[in-house]
Parts: sequence; C-alpha cells; structure tokens
Amino acid sequence: MTVCTELRELRRQGSALGQGPQSWVLWCGHERQWERLCELLDRAAGSGGGGILLVEGPPGAGRSTLLADVAQAASARGLSVARGAADEVRSAVPLAPLAAALGTDLDASADGTASVSRLIGHLRSHVEERLRRAPTAVVIDDLQWADPATLAALVMLVTRFAQRPLVWVLARRIGAGSRTEDRLFRQLRLAAGADLVRLGPLPEPAVRQIATEVLGAVPAPELIALADGADGNPAALIALIEGLAEDGAVHISDGTARFAPHAEQGRPPRRFGRLVRERLDMVGPPTRLLLDVAAVLGPSCAPDDLSHMLADPVASVLPALQEALDSRILVCEGDNVAFRHELVRLALLSTIPSPLRCALHRQAADMILGRDGGLLSAATHLVHGARSGDGRAVDVLGRAAAEIVASEPGPAAELALRALEIAGPAEPAPDAVTDTAVEALTRAGPLPRAVALATEALARPVSPDRSTFLRHWLSTGLLLSGRSGEAVAAAEQVIDGSTGPAWPHDEALANRVFGQLARDGSAAVPDADTDLAAEAGGDSERPPGRLAALAELRWSAGRTGEALNLAREAVKRTDSGAPAPWHLPPRLTLATLLCRLREAEEAGAVTDALAEEAPASGSWALRGASMILASRAALARGLPQEATELATAGLTAAEQAGVPLHVPLGLTVLAEAALWRGEILAADEQAGRLRDAAREYEGEAARMGRVRADWITAQVAAARADHDGVRAALGDVSRDPGALSRLLVDEPTAAVWLIRAARPAGIPELADEAAGLIAALAADNPGVSALLVTAAHARGVHEADAGALRWAVDEHPDAWSRASAAEDLGTLRGDADREEAVAALDRAMAGYARVDAGRDAARVRRKLRERGVRRRHWTHAERPDFGWASLTVTERSVAALVAQGLTNRQVATQMFLSPHTVGFHLRQIFRKLGIRSRVDLARMDADGTGGQGAR
Repeated sequence: MTVCTELRELRRQGSALGQGPQSWVLWCGHERQWERLCELLDRAAGSGGGGILLVEGPPGAGRSTLLADVAQAASARGLSVARGAADEVRSAVPLAPLAAALGTDLDASADGTASVSRLIGHLRSHVEERLRRAPTAVVIDDLQWADPATLAALVMLVTRFAQRPLVWVLARRIGAGSRTEDRLFRQLRLAAGADLVRLGPLPEPAVRQIATEVLGAVPAPELIALADGADGNPAALIALIEGLAEDGAVHISDGTARFAPHAEQGRPPRRFGRLVRERLDMVGPPTRLLLDVAAVLGPSCAPDDLSHMLADPVASVLPALQEALDSRILVCEGDNVAFRHELVRLALLSTIPSPLRCALHRQAADMILGRDGGLLSAATHLVHGARSGDGRAVDVLGRAAAEIVASEPGPAAELALRALEIAGPAEPAPDAVTDTAVEALTRAGPLPRAVALATEALARPVSPDRSTFLRHWLSTGLLLSGRSGEAVAAAEQVIDGSTGPAWPHDEALANRVFGQLARDGSAAVPDADTDLAAEAGGDSERPPGRLAALAELRWSAGRTGEALNLAREAVKRTDSGAPAPWHLPPRLTLATLLCRLREAEEAGAVTDALAEEAPASGSWALRGASMILASRAALARGLPQEATELATAGLTAAEQAGVPLHVPLGLTVLAEAALWRGEILAADEQAGRLRDAAREYEGEAARMGRVRADWITAQVAAARADHDGVRAALGDVSRDPGALSRLLVDEPTAAVWLIRAARPAGIPELADEAAGLIAALAADNPGVSALLVTAAHARGVHEADAGALRWAVDEHPDAWSRASAAEDLGTLRGDADREEAVAALDRAMAGYARVDAGRDAARVRRKLRERGVRRRHWTHAERPDFGWASLTVTERSVAALVAQGLTNRQVATQMFLSPHTVGFHLRQIFRKLGIRSRVDLARMDADGTGGQGAR
C-alpha cells in the first residue's frame, strides 16, 4: 500500500488526520521510510519482531502530525500504542518521557545510580507486561529535552527487546538541546539499523496541497509565490495562509484564491509575524537583537553596519551573527549578510514596537549620512523614522526625491510627500520639494493628489518660471485624469506664457491637441490640425510628440492609413533618440490604433515593447493603459483568459493611479471575453461599468463612452434573444448624429455585428447605415487591409455575397473574426451548397473552440445539427467524483447560469441546448455537489465556494 493510499484510508476511517491538511503531503520524499515503517508494524502485528524509526526536523516541520500518523497506523494493525514526549520543564526528572509514554508511575524522588537502575528495571518489567498482552509501538517526541537517564534507558530497552514485536518511533527537534541525543540517534542508526526521516522543506506540490485545503480553493500563482517565505515549513505555511485569510487579504472567486483588491501584496499577516517572533526563542538574546537591527537595515546589510548599530566591534558581534547564519535565517551574499526570505524580515520588522523601530531607522540614517553617498538609502530610513519638524530630514528626503523622480516616480512621490508631512504647516517645505511631489505624483499617481497639490501651489504667488512648471504638470495631470477642458485651458496658459525651456511649450501643445480631441472629437480636427501644421514646415521636421498628435487627428477624421503612417514614424524617431512627451509616448498611440483595427500580431508586438518602455521612461501612471492595450491585443490573438487577466490588472492599476485612459476599452475587453464564454450576466455588468465610467469624462469622450455602453448592452440583449432590448440600445446610437460613424472608426468590426443584429431587431435602416459607413471608411483607406477585410465581411452579410465572406474567412487579422466570417458563410450557403456550408461551419466551430468562445461554438453546433450533422462537444479529463472540480465544462456553464436565476428554458436558449438536456445536466450537478435545490446552488456560487461562470 502506498503512502498516499495508506494515509487516505486512515482518513476515511475517521482518524485524527481529518482535522487539518492531509498529512500525506508531509511524507513526500519519504515514501521508502513509510513503507519501511509499515513493514515494521506489519511484522510486529504478526509477532515477528520490531524495529526503530527516527524522525527529526525543525520546529513546525510536522513531527507531531507524522507521529499521529504512526500511532494511527499502529492502532489500525492492532498494536498497543504508548505515546509520550519530553519537555523543557521536566528535563530534570529522570525517565519522565518513558514513564509517561508507558503509563507507569515511578518514584521520581529516587536519585543516585542505584535508584536510576532500579527505575529502568521497573520500566523494562512494564514493557514486558505490555508485550505479553499485545504487540506494542512506543512513540516519543521532543527528545532534545530528554534527560541523560531517558537516553540511556532507550539504548538499553531497544537492545533488550530487539527481537520482540516492539516498534520504537523516536523524534527530536533540530536546533535545540544538547549533543547527547545526536549520539543516541547516531548509535541507533549504526548499531540497530534504525531508519531516519529528516523533515525538510515541503516540495511545491505539497505546499499547493496544504494551501488549497486551508483556503478551500486553488491558490493563484501570486499566493504560492508569497508562500515561499514559509520555507516549506508546514506550521509557518499554515500560519501564513490562515493569517492572510484572517486579515481579509484573500478573495475567493471561480474556485481560485487570489489577493483581495485592497490587499498589500507581500505584506506578512499578523499571525505569521507572531510565529516568526516565537521562533526566535530558539536563539539567544544577542542574536535576537542582531536580527531586529538587521531587519531595520533592509534585505541585506554589511557586518560593519550591524557592528556600528550595535556599538560593538565586529569580533563581539560574530557569535550572534554566526548563530543567525546557523539558524538559516540569514545567509551570506558576497560581502553582506541577507535574510533568506524577505517575508521573514518583514514579519520580524512588524513585531518591533513602533517607537523602537522608528528610533532604529533614525540611527541607521545618521550612520549612512555620516559617510559619503547613500542619500537615497538614508532617505528610505527617514521615511519611516523622521520626527515632525526635522528640517534636515525634509532636506534629505527632498533631495533624494528629486534625484530619482524621472526614473522611479513612485518612490520619489513617497519621499517627497513624507518631506511635506514632516515639515508641517508651521515651517512649510521648500518650493522645490512641492514641485518634485507634483511631478512624481503626476508620473506615478494618484493623479487627483497631483492636481490638488499643483492647484494649491498656484493659488499662492509664484515666479513666472515656476508658474510655467506647475501649469505644465497641472495640464498633464488633468489630461490623464480625463478632465480635458481644464487640461486645454492649463495648456494654453503654458503656451501663451512660456519663456523658459522649449519642452514645456512642446508638451503643452500636445496636451492641448489631445485634450481638444477628447473634448470636441472631430470638431477639434481643423483648428488643431492647423495649429500643429503651423509649428513646423513638414512632417520631417516635427518632433515625435507632434506626429503622434497628428496621428490621432487624422484617425478622428477617418484618415486611418495616414494616422498609422504618422504613428509608425513617430515611434521610429523616438527609437532613434528624438525626445517625446513621457505621458504621450508615440508607441502608446500606435498601439491604440492597431488595437482598434484588431491587428493582432503587430498590436501584440507593440504592446509588449510598450510594457518594457513605460517603466524606463518614468511613465508609471500609464501602466494601466499599457496593460489594457495588451489585453485587447491578447483578445485579438484569441486568448480570452489572458485578455481578461490583463484587462482586470490594467483597470486596477488605472484606478489606483487615477488615470481613466483606455478604461472603456478595458471594460469592453472584459465584456467581449464574457460574451465569448457565455457569461451574459458578467457582460451586462461590464456594460453598466462602461456607463458609469463615461460619467468620469467630458465632452466627446463621455459621449463615446455612452455609445460603447449601448453597443455592449445591445450585444447582451442579443445573447438573451431580446430583440426589444437590442432595438432600445441601438436606438440610442442611431439617434445620436455621428455616433455610429465614430464607433466604427474606433471599432470597425462592430459594423458586421450591427448589420447582423439590426434586422431581427426591426431597425434595417441602421444595418444599411453601418454597411455604408464601413464601406466608405475602407474606400478612403485602401492601404489598410484590416478595414478592407472588415468591409468585405460586412458586405458579405449585408448583401449575401459569398465571395466577400470567403475572402474574410482567410484574411481577417484576428482569430474570432475569422471564425465569425466562416459562420456567416456557412449560414449563407446552407441552402445553396450543403457541402460548403458544413465545411464552413466546421471551420467556424473549430475557430471558436480555439479561442474558448464556448457560446459561439454551441450556436454553430446547433446549426450543424439542423443540417443533420452531429459533432461531439465533450472532452475526457481526469476529474474527482464529487465537488466543483468534478463538473464538466458544460455542467459548469449550466451551474453558473442557474445560479444567476435563469430557468431551464432560458439556460437552453443561451447555451443552444434543449430544456430536457439542461435538466439532465442540472441533475448531475446536484448529485456531484451534494445539494438538493437551485437555491443551494445559488448560495454556493454567491459564497465563492464554486462556479467558474458560464464557461
């Protein structure tokens, strides 16, 4: 019987193993020893002899749990089990652990050699008596605290009963006690052939198993990465995972445990901090003090710095440092010592009382400032330790922030804001510190704080040069915040009053153009185009920022080909070293245009480059926009899960920075991915978020946000077969002059869907308008292949042109659109050419399956069935018999829709199944989940205990 089978069988029998994580994970890597133990127990049970198993490991490694496994396995075989343990309090009492294990009373007051010998003889007699009644297993833990008499008695008793049905299982903690038990274990291994189980760090599969059982969900990769800080120690791992849950840092959804949105990733929970502090009791007070000081100094530090902080020579610190290294809390890294796990350092730091921690930080800053260099390092300590009104700290923090503001704006903002906080209203910080804070916050966010700080500074008398500086950053912050009208006004003040360097003027000009576009849309094009043209003689003389602005202008005017060429040229010049506004990088503009066209491959390459470029250029505030664009590129490549993850992360980053740039696009990606998977409720939720997001904008940007929301709402209504809902949503679009035209400029593929959906909804005029607009857009831009193929697809649907659809099937740049064109071709050719229709529908179903568009694949499968063709739609996978993990993909989809409150008939409509089939799946779901009603299913889904949505 294998280790896993044996231990799981014990669990099934209702043993104590069911009270925590499955203990079989602790035996990973020790299968041979488990099998040897089973042999010893089986032999003893058959009265054929016994043996010895030794167990050792650090605190929390699972010794007690393993010994419980041993005792349970012995009991299951009919052995009499004697359990005991030594402890520090009774270490002076001779033979106490053995007496407790064997359940005998000894005269503890006896002393002298004769008395100990007599007591050992008494124990020997007691063992003889037990063995006459039944084979026996003696299990003793914590032998590091055992007295010499106990260790001597063990040697004597093991030798005496070597041929009897007696199994000894002896355990000790590594890193405490004397060396006597070392000799005992060595002697038992050499002389008696004892097997040794040395408990080390758990392997990754075991870590995942324990985390899954503690959380009741599969841990996401970021949680597993944090769990590395537990060093594979079961007790530390459980304290970490349970502590995260207790602190509300874990959110469970779709059967996966992730960090909660508000959680500070990398921060150790309080419970883990307490455990780390308790574990330091293993080392001496000097070592504990050294580790506290090292935790304050940072992830690594020089021994000289530790010596300086402790006010002792290095030679005096050496014993404590050596003990810290022996305990494996610290390791050597070149000339420094470092914490082996940053999580442990942070946990230790969190347990130092705040006043003492702040004092140590001030001491560290004084030490660093007392030598050349180290300004940033000293400032980092002053962030945590400086007192209010400390002028020197304000100066150090301000200078350090200015030093890194362009390359690391996030840390720079933290330093500058801390300087302002320390200075206080009585003695305000120098203007330079405020200016650095404004710049850092604009670059890294949150932008509302940057705008407020700049506005507050401009309310006081300032010099002309400083006014230009502040208004430039104010216009930038307002633009990125979506406050386009105010951004234009601030930019115009910079343009009109700029007398210093050229860069504020150039960036203000770009801010004005992009702000006018966001505020006025195509109405801004003539004036803005004239302004940019007047700035330089031709495109060859314009800097990259102006070329990018021109690209957006041309795009808004429907001159898509020109826009792409301008954006590519701007990127080329930037790569050649020409300066460009950090907040309006040409690569961001190019990525935006390519994503609108769904040019999957080029868009993916550009967004990848943008992700690398943004941190290097100090544009931390744009990380959210960069991830959102990458999500659109991923969706175009047919990777909806990756797209969903990127869009979610990008929206979170955008919210944290206060930069709503591309938020509507991110919500659109989430909605489209949900529609692909058939998660109608989730898509509807994103439509509502789109409508809310539109309120954060002004002018044209707000209008287009509403149009996007209407478009997604119409798609949701169509998925529900709600033609009235489609008509109501699209009616708002058709009543807004120019809205449809602008939607198709930004989302050309929307034309095909609008043509397909408008007629059943009773608004054929909208289908005609969409067909005409996309055809005109393609005709005006003959060099843009994505527009040409989209127009052909639209014409094929609108005019029943099979040739146009065949071309679209082969040439669409994104995967889902190719499958969509194939479906349209198969639907069109159904009556005229059954063979071509079936081939096209097969291609469509395969295409949808590749991009995980389950709902679309189901619709095509139904069309094939209507033509007498049946295609299997299941896959075989190893699944458990019960629980959420046992559900098939179809069952999960049914469960998610039922949990949302849909009837069987409504589920059947959405999944293109019959109500009878839905009822069959629902019965299977109830059986596998052990529930009786739809209410139970909804409750499980709401609690986050299951369900991965309609997928």
